[in-house]
Amino acid sequence: MRHLPKSILLAGVVALAQAGATLAADLKPVTFAVATADLNVGYPFATLPKALGYFENEGLDVTVVPGQSSAATVQLLLTGRANVGVAQPDPVMIQRAKAGIPLVSVYPVSRRGTNRFIVRPDSPIQTIEDLKGKTVGVGDLGSGSVNYLKAKLTEVGMSMDDVKLLATGYGTPGHEALKNGVTDASISFTGGIARMKVAGYDVRMLPAPEAESNQYSYNMFATEDYIAENPDVIKGVGRAMARATVYLKNNPEAAVKIFWDQYPDRAPKDRTDPAAMERDLMIFLAQVRDMAADEKADDFAWGSQDPEVYGRMQDYLVTAGQIDTPIEVSRYYDDSFAADYVDFDPAPIAAAAKAYGTN
Repeated sequence: MRHLPKSILLAGVVALAQAGATLAADLKPVTFAVATADLNVGYPFATLPKALGYFENEGLDVTVVPGQSSAATVQLLLTGRANVGVAQPDPVMIQRAKAGIPLVSVYPVSRRGTNRFIVRPDSPIQTIEDLKGKTVGVGDLGSGSVNYLKAKLTEVGMSMDDVKLLATGYGTPGHEALKNGVTDASISFTGGIARMKVAGYDVRMLPAPEAESNQYSYNMFATEDYIAENPDVIKGVGRAMARATVYLKNNPEAAVKIFWDQYPDRAPKDRTDPAAMERDLMIFLAQVRDMAADEKADDFAWGSQDPEVYGRMQDYLVTAGQIDTPIEVSRYYDDSFAADYVDFDPAPIAAAAKAYGTN
């Protein structure tokens, strides 16, 4: 067998390295903030497209970062420290209507209302009216949970004066406050409630109105200037998220395993332990349901936005006393990229998801 000279082999290695460096240099850097302090398995719309290479396919070098709260994520976007960000829409809509902040939604990630009132299993609280005189916990005072509370109280003829509001912090501090009676009820989101149950906390959710099953609760935002100057980034991030949605809905277990590979420090020590998969899958499936990926078809118009939904959301913020003068709902969102998001064939993605682990 004829061996190539070392100089040629070395040149080949250098050429490959340079090609890789050039490819990396060609990727446009994007900072993607998610309104959470804990970037866990429950945020696959951001983590999975990166793991599967979908962002790179779009020519993007995306860094996913925890933006803490929705209010903090908004500030990251307004100050340019993040380019796109996922947050609850309520705080953004309020400031858009009141002060005209230059943020608009470009992709509704969660298409169902996720806020829920939770109480201890043995609590006498059964309805919103039963909260009168009680202490209600929220993660922080800048979250959409506060607006949700105001709206729900107003709907039954009550006000914030009828309850005591307490910012407990997110995660364990809030869970412990409810468990130990520091709060009588708290407002959390469905994914957070799933994590509570996985952690061993026993809670009961108050019934949610049917109207909340078709309501945006976690949207991707960007500034109007960034959208105008970087339309390909918006298209690329949105399309990567849509492709990842098709993947995860066809094989949630595979998506969880991919997350473990992507973030090994978040993986269980024994990845073959069925209980470990069950725990993370419970959290993961809560987000799948919030995204409506449990019922929508693979070829659904992922990322599309409905003005009627924004109309209902604005009405509820008016009811909550958060918006005094309604604005044209089209000012809250930019739906011009909807067709670009789904400009791909979902069939091969679904097939790849179903075939995961069979090779």
